[in-house]
Amino acid sequence: MKNALTVFALLAMNFVFTSSSMADEHLADRHRKLQVKCASCHGETKPFTAPKMDKCLSCHGGSYEKLASKTAHTHPNPHFTHIGDKECSSCHKGHKESQLFCNDCHAFDVKVP
Repeated sequence: MKNALTVFALLAMNFVFTSSSMADEHLADRHRKLQVKCASCHGETKPFTAPKMDKCLSCHGGSYEKLASKTAHTHPNPHFTHIGDKECSSCHKGHKESQLFCNDCHAFDVKVP
């Protein structure tokens, strides 16, 4: 019984630490896990700059309209707004926490990957 409790405690701790580390990952970390090289998005020129929207869309939808249809279930839809098409880097940050640009004026509860 004591061994079973120890195993259960270790498994629970593993889940907590794994879940929290996943939540702390940045967009660049998730791309790296998919074996996307930095230059694939940023180009070869250093220092790197944020990728432009057309580079992001080449993998994520093809067009801003198609991307908006993929996020249509989200309310409000972050890709269909009254401000038009924003550069992806307005919300999505590669090496720090992403933030919804809309929340500069609003208070939406939308998680930005």
